[in-house]
Formats: sequence, C-alpha cells, structure tokens
Amino acid sequence: MSAPEPSASPPPAVAALVTLAALAVGLTLPDVDLRLGLGHRSALTHSLLPALLLLAWRRRAAACGIAAGIGVHLAADCFPRRMTGYATVKLPPLGALPPLESYAWLALNAAAALLLAAWWVRRLHAPVARALVGLAALAAALRYLWHDPGGWPVLALAGGVTFAVARARGGAFSAARGRRACGARSTRSRTP
Repeated sequence: MSAPEPSASPPPAVAALVTLAALAVGLTLPDVDLRLGLGHRSALTHSLLPALLLLAWRRRAAACGIAAGIGVHLAADCFPRRMTGYATVKLPPLGALPPLESYAWLALNAAAALLLAAWWVRRLHAPVARALVGLAALAAALRYLWHDPGGWPVLALAGGVTFAVARARGGAFSAARGRRACGARSTRSRTP
C-alpha cells in the first residue's frame, strides 16, 4: 500500500513557517557531507540537488527554504582563502574538481538555488507572507554571512548590486516622472 500523496499546498501560515525552518536548515545543510563521509564540499550537498529532491517529493515550501539557504551558503563558499584541496568541490566518484571548475560549480549552483527560491516564494506565498518571509530570510542570510569568512565578499557584492539597481530604478523613476510632468504641462497649455 502506497503512502497518501501530500496536499498540493499547506495553509499559508504553515507554508511560511516551513519555508523559514527549511531556510535555517539549508544554511548549514551543505556541510552535512562531513558527517556522511563524502569529503568536504561534496557536489551532492553543495548543489541544488537537495532542493530538487524536495521538489520531486512535492515539498515546495521546504524546497523554497532549502534552496535559499543553500544559495547563501554556496555564495559564501565561493570566497575561500584559497581554492585548493579542502576548499575544492568533490564530484563522486571522480574526485576533486580543479579550482576554476570548483568556483564555477559553486557560483552556478548558488545562483540557481537563489533564483529557484525567489521563483517559488512568489508562487507559494501571498504578498504579506512573502514580505515577512523575505525579511526573515534576509535577516538569517545577513547573520550567516556576517559570521562566515566568505560572507564579507558576498555582502559587498550584494550591496553593490543593490546600490546599482536602486540607482538605475531611481533614474528610470525620475525620467518617468519628468515625462509625466511634461505631459501634464503640455495638456494644461492646450486648454483655454
């Protein structure tokens, strides 16, 4: 007899709590490779694979949080003191990847995990819950990155990207506001 299929979506509050709990687990999940004897930075745990397995099991809220946590963890792992030996990604059964491929593996999986988490958070959570989950996730990520030696470059990059996006949007906002103001002036000048 097979197990009953899980419902498509849990209640909103439960989904938000599951996402946040999974995020907390995802921040340290990649390093479970040490306890499993896989070698540090195993490609099995330092990848999107755990989140994809949860999606395959239809655990979307958990997959969303795990993906976010893994994405933050792998982003910090992109900045080791030196990408040699212990820091390189191990691809069972082939062994350690060279430094350049290790950087690429970590960066691509971090980006994919964060994009997957962002996509699922928009699909799973209503706007208010999404904002609360986002703020809690941001706080957890900042706390993790603040204490991780590789976190400082990630924080600097994230800050730079945020600043650039804000400036670009500010410029676009100013241009749009200027066009609206010009349109309003030209409409007023035509009325008698």
